[in-house]
Amino acid sequence: FQPPAVGEDEIEAVAETIRSGWLTTGPRTAELEERFAAYTGARHAIALSSGTAALHLSLLALGVGPGDEVITTPITWPATANVIVHAGATPVFVDVKDDDLNIDPELARAAVTPRTKAIMPVDLAGQPVDLDPLLELGLPVIEDAAHAAESVYRGRKVGSIVDATCFSLYATKNVAAGEGGIVTTDRDDVAEAIRERRLMRAARCLAALIL
Repeated sequence: FQPPAVGEDEIEAVAETIRSGWLTTGPRTAELEERFAAYTGARHAIALSSGTAALHLSLLALGVGPGDEVITTPITWPATANVIVHAGATPVFVDVKDDDLNIDPELARAAVTPRTKAIMPVDLAGQPVDLDPLLELGLPVIEDAAHAAESVYRGRKVGSIVDATCFSLYATKNVAAGEGGIVTTDRDDVAEAIRERRLMRAARCLAALIL
């Protein structure tokens, strides 16, 4: 949609990484995680293969599975709802507010049932959703912040507010790496579960290549 902001410094950084022999997760990934966590103010940042993977693994880390419902918005990229289905749960769509097209917290409250396991709002076009009313519902919140790196909600940086915040590093995003995603969280249990599943995904991909 638009040319990436890539200069000689970025090209040289990629060349250095290739020369280092680390073509997958390595020192540069660890540096990205450390710096992203520091920037957002989160305790943990976990780099993944895509923003979609970030959303999916966050759902699994929070125990979402078959028979559960996850409240979300229909005004988003299909991946937001697809990952709920991939987790075995059912997406429950609620409408958005007229002023920012983000999920309406009052409608989300009305949609809660005994089967509701989590809420997945979207920061549409980088505008932070109204998070405080959603957090008051007492359910885990997984924020689809694919476009919201650098956004601020009521004086707090997006990435350090809810149970899990998912960013995209796709070519058209604020921070572009071609592909990739990042989850930030303050919860040690969520971070550990995502890291474990990241290794499992990598192992399955390697097994598929070998077979």
